[in-house]
Amino acid sequence: MELSAYAADLMRVVSDPMAAQDDPLAHRSVDEARLSDHDLGALAVAAQRRLPGFGYSTLMYSLDVVLRTRQPRFTTQTCADFLDAVAGRAARDLGGHPTLAVNALLHCDGPWPPSAAKSIGSLLRSLIKNARFTAPYAMVALAAVSGGLTGVLIRQVFKNTLPPIAQEELAVLTKIGPPSLLPIAELSSDRGYDLPPPSSGQWRRLADTEEYRAYCWAALRTAADRAARIHSGELPFVADKAFDHLEVATLGRAARVLLLLDERELPELLRPLVFQVSVAPTAAKTLPSQALLYEIARAAIDFPTPEVLTILREARSRVRHKGVPKQLDRKLKMIELALADRPEVATRLPDLGFEADGTLEVAAGPQAAVLVATAEEVTLSWRADGGKVSATPSAVVKRDHKEVVAAARDLLKRARAHHRSLVRALESGIAAPAEQTVDRWRAELGGTGLGLAVARGLIWEVEVSPGRWQSVMPEGGDFVGPDGVVVKPVGDAGIRLWHPIRSTVDEIQAWRERFLAAGLRQPFKQAFREIYLLTPAEEQAGTESLRFAAHIVRYKQFYALVKGRGWSTPMLGPWDGGDFAEAVRVLPGGQWRVVLDQEYADADNECAVTGRIRFDRRVDGSFRSAGVTEVPPMLFSEAMRDVDLFVGVTSVAADPEWTLRREQHHAYWWETGFGDLTETAQSRRDALARVLPRLNIADRCELRDRWLYVRGSLRTYKIHLGSGNILMEPDDAYLCIVPARGKADQVYLPFTDDRLALILSKAFLLAADGKITDQSILRQIGVTGRAGVET
Repeated sequence: MELSAYAADLMRVVSDPMAAQDDPLAHRSVDEARLSDHDLGALAVAAQRRLPGFGYSTLMYSLDVVLRTRQPRFTTQTCADFLDAVAGRAARDLGGHPTLAVNALLHCDGPWPPSAAKSIGSLLRSLIKNARFTAPYAMVALAAVSGGLTGVLIRQVFKNTLPPIAQEELAVLTKIGPPSLLPIAELSSDRGYDLPPPSSGQWRRLADTEEYRAYCWAALRTAADRAARIHSGELPFVADKAFDHLEVATLGRAARVLLLLDERELPELLRPLVFQVSVAPTAAKTLPSQALLYEIARAAIDFPTPEVLTILREARSRVRHKGVPKQLDRKLKMIELALADRPEVATRLPDLGFEADGTLEVAAGPQAAVLVATAEEVTLSWRADGGKVSATPSAVVKRDHKEVVAAARDLLKRARAHHRSLVRALESGIAAPAEQTVDRWRAELGGTGLGLAVARGLIWEVEVSPGRWQSVMPEGGDFVGPDGVVVKPVGDAGIRLWHPIRSTVDEIQAWRERFLAAGLRQPFKQAFREIYLLTPAEEQAGTESLRFAAHIVRYKQFYALVKGRGWSTPMLGPWDGGDFAEAVRVLPGGQWRVVLDQEYADADNECAVTGRIRFDRRVDGSFRSAGVTEVPPMLFSEAMRDVDLFVGVTSVAADPEWTLRREQHHAYWWETGFGDLTETAQSRRDALARVLPRLNIADRCELRDRWLYVRGSLRTYKIHLGSGNILMEPDDAYLCIVPARGKADQVYLPFTDDRLALILSKAFLLAADGKITDQSILRQIGVTGRAGVET
């Protein structure tokens, strides 16, 4: 296959970097978008053939990065050349990782080259000679391809050195041969650093192999039996030594295959295994295998199901090791977010006994425990025979019905966890909502009182005719539109979550009015959800957006929020290599990812600066740079919404006391803290416009542009709807207030927005400024020495 002109130019420099060191290309980063996967395959050959340390230019460095992040493809000829180059490096003891050869074989478009067995045999002999046995699965896979005495020797070496569970896996894989050995080698944890990402389809290839599926069940049963024998005392207990690290990796693969297949019997097998590796059989605050517990959690991140999430959550409540809960909490949150990419299982909830109206009652003598699930929460109260309701059980119930009280509180805890997981999964998937039939929706999400409680607080779309969708909400046993008219879809009609980007302005306004009129609150922001559309500047820029660039953020808070929203990023800091990083999130559906540049800017105040936003598209299993105009509008909007949230919450402009405590970044603080409104602030303004007329301070408030004007007895104040910062008329003097919420906590809001609640709390305070007694506030207003009523 002929190289592109750009790839041919790169090949000239890569093939002889010393001779081409004055070539301008040597001092530029690779333009990845101009290279096909087959171009990369040819360049990978040249990169393998070069001597390390010679001619390591900007081009060479950036090419190595691309080869680690994208999957090259090989023709029969480039595959032959690549295998020969890897074998040559191993012969010179300069590298030659066996998984590189595995990768080339898996991604060779044509038949394997006739020289493959010879090159692989040479590679394996070099690895044996230099005692390099760090990649057993790759070596055994290659041994199966090369055959001969070398292959026999390698199989014998690992047969005698691998731990029992891994030995059993090896025996099964050897029997199957390369079709399973090669994918295992690419997916194994001993892959090495300088390797392309594993192919997304390899797990499916393993799952489709009957012999390997059977082994997965057998391996997990063996592990469960060993854990049980440790707890019974039949086997000795040693903390974290129940399973060898290779066995942990093997069991992780087994769990992934069965989770991918969504095997319904798997939870019954995993539950005792997870519980027994989580807690020592003694009173010790250790556990038999921390490594296996975490590996099963990582498997659940890759292929989540509600059942394995429940098992891990219960294990988290049992574990006694001090450091494990924090690690598990991070993984549990990632599993909840990952469920959005498996809509076929995400809405499957256990039936905890809630009725269709969201209630569950448990008798406890003279009282009953009453659990109520709504769209936003699950609560527990205690109702006496006479109807009186209290937040806690009576002394008699606590004394005579201890088991019922404990069971009710445990049920509350479990219901809240399931409620939270479902809400997170649904919101995470709103960017690419999966369609299902109405019948299935009624059976799964609408089939439990807890799921139905969440569903009733959300807007859905049902397909009323081919290609025509109607927005609805569940009400009773029906669906109703924003005008209250009942919509009756047929059972096999499609249903999906509604997103305002697909709707007209009138329809969005109708839903917002319906929520406000009914006093309903959604489990997450949907009716008032912000919409982010491409700007002309972004269309012109092509591959990047600077919409949220150059914002100064409090980095620790920014980092925590980014990680909490399912983005991955390394920690920045004042150390070598800690000044720049990318925050990355794979968007729902798995075909797109968004990348946000960030730079550490101010060690004294622990601040960072945001940079450009880019999008990558998955092509042939790896991500490649794409233009912003190619991104589906809903995915673009949701990605931008995340970044707006990061900036809005963590920007120093949102700190009302920043200029009082810091000398740096004052110009940014003023410009941003009182500047134009972002989409989030515009949504806040719309909600405020609907809420204000219902407040008893409405006659003292007025919305203008980006401000909420509040007329007090002493002065008139302007509260910025983005930052919440305040200026005073007539001279726009700054007023610093950090009040308690007070009356704002009692105001109905259709969604949770801490900034909106803060703005309202300031509005209530300033509308009654004649009652303020805080001298620091009065001095800023221009009044001193006056007593009043505390606020």
